[in-house]
Amino acid sequence: MAIAEEAAVADSLQDVDVARVQERIQSLYEELSPQLKQAGRYVLAHPEEVALTSMRRLAQHAGVKPSTMVRLARALGFDGFETMREPYRCWLRGGEGAYVARARNLQARGEAGTLGLVREMLEVDAAALTQMAQDDDRVATLAACRETLVNARCVYVLGLRSMFSLAHYFHYAYGMAHSNAVLVHGTAGTVFDGLRGIGPQDVLLCFSFRPYARDTVLAAEVAADAGATLIAVTDSVVSPIALRARHVLAVETASPSFFSSIVPAMSVVQVLVAAVVAHGGEEALDAISSAEEQLARFNAYWQEPRRRRKTP
Repeated sequence: MAIAEEAAVADSLQDVDVARVQERIQSLYEELSPQLKQAGRYVLAHPEEVALTSMRRLAQHAGVKPSTMVRLARALGFDGFETMREPYRCWLRGGEGAYVARARNLQARGEAGTLGLVREMLEVDAAALTQMAQDDDRVATLAACRETLVNARCVYVLGLRSMFSLAHYFHYAYGMAHSNAVLVHGTAGTVFDGLRGIGPQDVLLCFSFRPYARDTVLAAEVAADAGATLIAVTDSVVSPIALRARHVLAVETASPSFFSSIVPAMSVVQVLVAAVVAHGGEEALDAISSAEEQLARFNAYWQEPRRRRKTP
């Protein structure tokens, strides 16, 4: 980009709304370095945090250095991080919630074409999965989680609000092979009742992304106080459920949508279940066989009706 063009972009970005900043990140994304891409993804997924959190804390949550946030701001055409932050602060002062702001941005981008938005969402999730597969530390953490799960007396599983789908899937799939899982569902306000009896021989597998569900954070503290081992699937190594966890699986949540993506987290769930079953031996196979027999006995799945032969 020519110097005159860069100056024009910088001047136009000094007084903009959040939607334009987010659009700018998306348009420049492929030109950014890997570290700037990581910072940009976090900013896209957490606009409210840009407004409320210090640059150092924001960088820590994003897993980059504070200087990376400064470089991101300058790459976007701002003269510094504080200038980039100002549109986010104005947005919050205006009283518009994070989901509404993201939805407004989504609608503005959707006007340019649905197919482009669909491709972008798929590409963002695919990139997150590829990055996770190539991260040796994260793969090692997944293997360590498997060891912790197979040695547990009882596996408590907790995910509230939008995270419930992850917890439910793990509990259902894991339960096909092992009978020592408890889904802490929180129905009728019974989150902490579901943790009754948890102790040092047990594991709490918990899911929570920003904005973190209050009861999930408190439940993680209760489990840690009881001596249980925590496995945290979350969006940052410094999230409140990660602070006392033995294993932290920090997954990408950025998405062009108004809601954070759970695709990378769901892949973690599937990997954990598969890894446990792969080392479950005959006991796991027998349990899965019994579960299939029960499902067949109760006709749980639809089957195409047999066609009657016509009599001549």
